[in-house]
Amino acid sequence: MPDAPEFRGSRRALLALCATLACTHASVQVRAPNPALRRDLQLTDAQAHYLAALADTADANPQDGAALRASGLAHMQFTLSGVLSLRDRAERDLEAALRLRPDDRELARALGRFYNLRAVERDASKASEQVAAYRAYLGELAVPELNSAQFVGYAFSQLGHILELRDAGRMLAAFAAVHDLEDHLRERTRANPDDLELWAVAGNFAFFFAGNIPGGKRERVETAVHYFTRLRERWDELRAGARDPEQCPNTYENFMFELAEGHVTLGQLEQARPIYRELVEVRAPVTRAKQQIAYVAAERLRNLERYKGKFELMPPWPSDVGNCVVCHSYTSDVPLTTLYSLEPMTLDDMPKGNADKPIGTMVPSSDAGPIPAEVRALLEAACLTCHAHGLAPLALEDDAALFAHRTAIGRVVAAGQMPPRERLSVEQIDMLVGWAATLRE
Repeated sequence: MPDAPEFRGSRRALLALCATLACTHASVQVRAPNPALRRDLQLTDAQAHYLAALADTADANPQDGAALRASGLAHMQFTLSGVLSLRDRAERDLEAALRLRPDDRELARALGRFYNLRAVERDASKASEQVAAYRAYLGELAVPELNSAQFVGYAFSQLGHILELRDAGRMLAAFAAVHDLEDHLRERTRANPDDLELWAVAGNFAFFFAGNIPGGKRERVETAVHYFTRLRERWDELRAGARDPEQCPNTYENFMFELAEGHVTLGQLEQARPIYRELVEVRAPVTRAKQQIAYVAAERLRNLERYKGKFELMPPWPSDVGNCVVCHSYTSDVPLTTLYSLEPMTLDDMPKGNADKPIGTMVPSSDAGPIPAEVRALLEAACLTCHAHGLAPLALEDDAALFAHRTAIGRVVAAGQMPPRERLSVEQIDMLVGWAATLRE
């Protein structure tokens, strides 16, 4: 019996999709480093010596999980601050630490998210490791049982799985996994209309797939624009930490540039124009990433009609390269290696003003009092040996800085990410997290 016309059409579409995916994968090339398009943040001599000492200790003690963890987390923090050349070293030490400490779920989660630096560049070389790291983090929980944070981890693990399938040539399975993930994201956002971080994750995945899956591009861009429009309308309701100018100074500019690029891709120039105009004006605190986004936004405005309907803008720069650096950095350049632009651009073309990270001046409220002696002693022993001497990306040089960064201190201590050398006791963690939580601006 002959195939029904609609089935023949679907089959032809799937075969065409698989062929296109295969061609897309074969044509993806890793660009050679180009200092005009990408350059790392420079380490100080003290920072270089600090990292070298951690690496030497880890190399000399390959069965010491604490030493490997300390070196891996320190190299990871500097990588995310803009020293991307340290990524391989960070991964190697974190992987070795997790093999020795397979029950360290927070380490598994940190490593899993760190692999996303590769995944968004379509680099599948660590895809299997990303899946394994998230498996260690999530355990045997089924998708409906995952809370929001766990579900985000599941989504990233699925991205690794999709890249894994693609590299194995299993294109139909990869395409099915994409659809499964999109279905889960759609169900989650519908069930949680007020979980704006979840909407941000869903929007970023929609943009990523729009730029990397040949079929359904327009529908995915429309979906991403829907998610990010919700973010724009309700930005002030986003979790405070994600909007914190100390920790995430560029999140708004990053997401809004993506939204504008989505509107342009869909031909919606009147919706894109005011967003680009807003981004051209750099808001305080001034950062290098904001300056770069402003420069590109101005170029978009000059050529807006010529960009109309161009799917080459997908997935949107800058989230598709060095994605963690984009939101969190102050002085780091965002690489231009994936930027599509009609006017040629290099990093040196972009004006650079004062982009030093400000030191907060917040003080404890009158009822909080000074830093308690036992908290200060623990901070000095666990944090300040690195953070007060210019050895770590985050400077904690005085009480003002400690108060300004209290949220971040509480978060990384609670997650077990800091201090990197050894784990604090439950009592010590409770002390620092409790202190951070009692302070108010």
